Amino acid sequence: MARPVPPLRSILMIVGLLLNVGTPAVAASFDCQKASTPVERAICASPELSELDSTLGAHYNRAITKLAPDQRDALRTGQRTWLKARNACAAEPDKLAACLQPLLSQRVVEVGTLTQPDTAALDATIASIPYHPTEAAQGLRRYPSSELAAAWRVYLHRFEPVSGVTQEEADASRQQVLKALADDDFARSVFSDIENDQSVSRDRVELTLLRMMIERAQYAFFADQRAYVHCFVFSRQGEAAYDAFGSLYGSTRDTFAPICAPQGNLFEQGPWKQLSSSFDAALSTASGNAGTIRFASYADWHLMALRATVSPRDFLKAPAAKADDPEQNVRDWTDDKSWPKKQRQQALAAVEPARQATSIWLQHERGLSAGEAQQAAREIVRQWMSQRLDFISENSGAG
Repeated sequence: MARPVPPLRSILMIVGLLLNVGTPAVAASFDCQKASTPVERAICASPELSELDSTLGAHYNRAITKLAPDQRDALRTGQRTWLKARNACAAEPDKLAACLQPLLSQRVVEVGTLTQPDTAALDATIASIPYHPTEAAQGLRRYPSSELAAAWRVYLHRFEPVSGVTQEEADASRQQVLKALADDDFARSVFSDIENDQSVSRDRVELTLLRMMIERAQYAFFADQRAYVHCFVFSRQGEAAYDAFGSLYGSTRDTFAPICAPQGNLFEQGPWKQLSSSFDAALSTASGNAGTIRFASYADWHLMALRATVSPRDFLKAPAAKADDPEQNVRDWTDDKSWPKKQRQQALAAVEPARQATSIWLQHERGLSAGEAQQAAREIVRQWMSQRLDFISENSGAG
């Protein structure tokens, strides 16, 4: 059976977001810049807890708008009671995260099922995988017909052996997932190529299969109803996850990759918005010349932004080859038609503020030392600019 085609308006909206990596981040349900209590700071410090809190906030806000007045009053009363229990976790600082996770997971189910009984419990089970893999496996078994649950059982067998998912169960789940792919010839062909490529790690193969099932669940199209609960795979599986969830198809199907927004508010800050806006016109022109392969580039940009906020220490590694100098490339740019001089000057003026904002954010939000943060910030800004400069140059005949 053919998959439903999303409205063109939805695709264009998401593409616009991908062109500007100042995409609203999937973070806590409150402003982490204003976090003032130990509980709030613990939630903001953990991508997994932030995801749960964001999911809970989305479920709660949706329920408040949809429920009858008496049900809304009951929900508010229940939420106040729950918040007292949540805040009581601060009594044991060394066990704070372990205390918060089950409370958040359970509340996500309780509130989510008020408006989304079919998906809330499954998503809460998925979100609990990093903390309670054995219980998560048991929860996933309650969805025997779900291809998404089957893909997560395969994940648990490979990456969380303490989950208790057996080889036999994983094999059966994998066959269920592959059968689901049978109605999508293109995705099945792409996966077969990856699976048969001896240079590709088994970790990446299994994560690619998981990625395809997450895509079929269409989280991106229902982002206002269903939060990304799977983003923990990047912090837990590292390079294999980044490889599996990046550009894959070379077409519009890459639109939503890596199916997870940058964590925190780094790219929402003023210096980054200024740097991004200075590239907008040139990127728009180049995109018009690029064809559908441009969606693979958008995916790579979005993936880099995600990595910068989840795995910033990756940017402390020395480049494999001599790194280019995007600032000098901007200074050397001569084609005013493809990229007006005024906008190039704006880009150069925004570089150092973006570096400084990134360095400060990495120290405060990710615990890097001042020296590490400065080094990572330089590399993050360099890669961000280089990706876009290469795209503009390749698709406008300029530079």
